[in-house]
Amino acid sequence: MKLSFYMLSIASLFSGLTAIAQSSKTEKNLDAKSKTTFFNLETGKIAKETEKWDLAFNNTTIKINSKQNVSAQILSNTKFDQVTKAPENGYKKDSQSSSAIPTGSGNGWYNYDMATHALTPIPGKIIMVKTASGKYVKLEVLSYYFDEEDYNETGFYTFRYAVLK
Repeated sequence: MKLSFYMLSIASLFSGLTAIAQSSKTEKNLDAKSKTTFFNLETGKIAKETEKWDLAFNNTTIKINSKQNVSAQILSNTKFDQVTKAPENGYKKDSQSSSAIPTGSGNGWYNYDMATHALTPIPGKIIMVKTASGKYVKLEVLSYYFDEEDYNETGFYTFRYAVLK
């Protein structure tokens, strides 16, 4: 009888974790090669620069909408599913001299291999964004290549993100 109760409790726990994992969304092939693309994390849609947006993607650079009070930070050595609570502090805004999400190989979200010319997301790097409305969103860049194929054209982001509750 006790074994059945424990198995039921464990099954309930895992079904709850599945529900959390399913709340993430994935954006595929966001074009940052030919233009700056603005993205609203709350609506999950590409936006115009004159509309409400959180992140602007241009080649390997990810800017935040500091004018609308958006801030961000990068968490290291963690996994997307392990981030269940947003840090209370450490968020930065973009300025003329610095970026909340640093650019350059090894500085922010990616590494660049000069021998193969491959650009790959750094494992364990999660971008935390505090939106203008005060919501916290975790984001993980999965690929920088069209259709996530390393031999395809660069400048096309695939990333997953989730609003933390």
